[in-house]
Amino acid sequence: MTTLKKVLKLRTVISTSVGMALATSCYLAGLQVATIVVGELAWISILVAGLFCFLSAMCLSELTSLYPSAAAIKLYIQNAFNERIAITIGMFYVVLGISMVGAESYILSSVMINAHVFISPMVDRIVWSSIFILFVAFLNYRGVKITGLAEDIMTFSKIGLLAFVSIYAISTIGIDFSPALASPNFTLPKIIQAAGVGVFLFVGFEWVTPLAEETTDYRLIGKGMLITVGILSILYSLFTVALWIGLTPEQRLSGTAIPHILLGRNLFGTPGVVLLMFMSALASVTSFNAGVLNTSRFTYAMARDNVLPKVFSNLHPDYATPWVAILGLTIFSMVVSVAIFITGKYLFIILMAAALECFIYSVMAICVLRLRKRYPDKPRDFKVPFGAVIPVITAVVFLGLMVGIFMDVTKDYAGRVLFANYWLAVVMAGFFVLCTLYTMLVVPVFKKEAAERSATRQRRRPGREDKGVRAAGSK
Repeated sequence: MTTLKKVLKLRTVISTSVGMALATSCYLAGLQVATIVVGELAWISILVAGLFCFLSAMCLSELTSLYPSAAAIKLYIQNAFNERIAITIGMFYVVLGISMVGAESYILSSVMINAHVFISPMVDRIVWSSIFILFVAFLNYRGVKITGLAEDIMTFSKIGLLAFVSIYAISTIGIDFSPALASPNFTLPKIIQAAGVGVFLFVGFEWVTPLAEETTDYRLIGKGMLITVGILSILYSLFTVALWIGLTPEQRLSGTAIPHILLGRNLFGTPGVVLLMFMSALASVTSFNAGVLNTSRFTYAMARDNVLPKVFSNLHPDYATPWVAILGLTIFSMVVSVAIFITGKYLFIILMAAALECFIYSVMAICVLRLRKRYPDKPRDFKVPFGAVIPVITAVVFLGLMVGIFMDVTKDYAGRVLFANYWLAVVMAGFFVLCTLYTMLVVPVFKKEAAERSATRQRRRPGREDKGVRAAGSK
């Protein structure tokens, strides 16, 4: 029987976790953080956001040490509560999570068009996005070792380029903190508000948990997530400050979707545009790659547990990859991308994904508390220190951030209202109801079919007495 290969090391765990979080859309979020709190001091809010995410990573590390499985989040919730709740939330998580690919495709195509590489109709934008998605699907199809190596090369190259641009901008332009410290925007409420936005720079780092069955040591998952949050905290702090001081006041308020491209032009001229475009491409590909790599394993595990059609649990006989799951996610990603290109609602998807991540981080913290109560003596290779304090803080903080997203109003750079964010809650609640109905009505059918297949195999398998009768008859 073909099984997943245990080949991934700490390097690839980190590159996958960083690659999922560090997407092109994060450049926009970084500028928004710098706009809320005075730009030169944006690093304070980003470090606070990093601290929140570090607490969440600790909770996820404890859960992974308990259940190192491709089912990951579904298995944590199943053992903390029950299978029905786990299936509902798992379906809710994976479908809305992979929808981010559509938003990322839209922003990447905006980079290409606004940088005057492609000035063409929407069809060319869709083709460009499809090329990236199909390329990543092919890498994933060929095997986790090749996919992981590609993720290593691209992610660490991206980290190096971002660090270079950030340090160059800061050392060349310089930073004067005096005006920022005297600004009326430099207050504790503003710092916390900006940190709330800054949390969204880190979302997706936990998608590495479904790779636990393919690592040489499952404990690398927890260690990798903690290291990832540290890397992202430093990198985002540097680049956000560099972005702020490297843009003119007019560019900061222009509402551009490509602030990093403007930064590249300001720093290096035309070569800078090419460099930052290359960084955007790396960011999008690594995000696509990590997304397909992780969600395909999660989909595979759900099918293996008879929650999805059994065909999604098929592994390629040569590459040991869940090729049907990869194909299904590729088609779904392309459909979502086309829908976003037509509607232009990329910001809606980004905010919905952010709210989803806040919900999941809160649920994971609650799972830690539930599992400690239900299985206090179960061995844990990692346990969050200070008792219930950190899980409780994590659950409260991220629930508060999710509510804050729903209560906010999204505006453009001129202050015009784009949409009321409570529609995010309405759409997500509707989708959650659909996932619940799926769990109640469809999953039992798959479970029944699986039980019938198992019973049929048992009937076909000859017992010891049957073998003896056939042996006697042959004599």
